Amino acid sequence: MAGAVDLLRPDYNPNRNLLDESLVGPLSFFMRAAACALAATFLVVLVGLWRNLHRSGFLVASYVLIGVVVISLFVSALFPPDIWPPAGSHPALTALIHLVAAARFYALLIALLVTLPIAFKHDEKWRSLSHVTLFLGVLTLASQVGFILAPVSLRGLVERGSGVVILAWLLFAGLHLRQTTRSTHGTPA
Repeated sequence: MAGAVDLLRPDYNPNRNLLDESLVGPLSFFMRAAACALAATFLVVLVGLWRNLHRSGFLVASYVLIGVVVISLFVSALFPPDIWPPAGSHPALTALIHLVAAARFYALLIALLVTLPIAFKHDEKWRSLSHVTLFLGVLTLASQVGFILAPVSLRGLVERGSGVVILAWLLFAGLHLRQTTRSTHGTPA
């Protein structure tokens, strides 16, 4: 959703521009809606994992991490990412909230993509997804290091790559949840 709004910009450059740079003012709704949709997706995955995996310490840690990711995304959605905030608001506070929420989101996501593969290894139905999840965790870490080290002219591209990795993990987890749920309820997978 955020990427589609970027296409409307006359100075659009996916290598340089970050996703939220154009989503200010009236368009901030799209970034906030995308954050809510991502939070809801993580929440659905959390519930699905809770219902389908055998409990372990690493799984409980993963649940906590997913829960904090969901909360971080919802908090981000409450505060519009305006470069030119309305009169009377505190732009430094809003910018700080988004910076802290983004840093927490990626740190927790990296931790999650390390604890979750260990939890998957303890469950026979999920063992096959443990290597993919660990690989995507390493890619998430690499993309965050790349974002920090990349020149400003390439940060938009690195940010989009990081988003693709996160969406890929959500897709793999969702598909596996669907297969596991079908086989658990007697429907052929």
